[in-house]
Amino acid sequence: SLAVIEIARSCLLLVNASGCYEVVADVERYHEFLPGCEQVAVLQRGRDADGAALVEAQVTVRKAGVEYQFITLNKGVASQRIEVSLKSGPFERLEGVWHFKPLGDEGCRVNLQLVFEANGMLATLLNPMAQKAADLIVDAFSKRINAVGEEGR
Repeated sequence: SLAVIEIARSCLLLVNASGCYEVVADVERYHEFLPGCEQVAVLQRGRDADGAALVEAQVTVRKAGVEYQFITLNKGVASQRIEVSLKSGPFERLEGVWHFKPLGDEGCRVNLQLVFEANGMLATLLNPMAQKAADLIVDAFSKRINAVGEEGR
């Protein structure tokens, strides 16, 4: 059975949009603050024809003693958004977008939208965990962004 899981979260932070963007773009450091994330290895970096930053990364996640690996392509557009798409892994589909909307000079609204499809056992496992995981992910990124923002002040 195919499960389609959609997640949308947003938060307001007292860090400017480029500061928020930098934390989300810095994939190599995810394992330092993201629950369940064991490692992220950057496979390649580049730019597309429009100048957007492209990062292909292999993510290793451990949950309940089981390890999953998947490869994502992250496309970063001018401190405004990061689009995440799945290149390979245990999911049928994984697509996400982070949006960074400036609020005045100091603040930012961060929106995360994620859609993934999974089959069989993985779907059964993921469905109840997904919404909770989304809260943990956004919370972890918020804390990290705030901490980095504090260092920058």
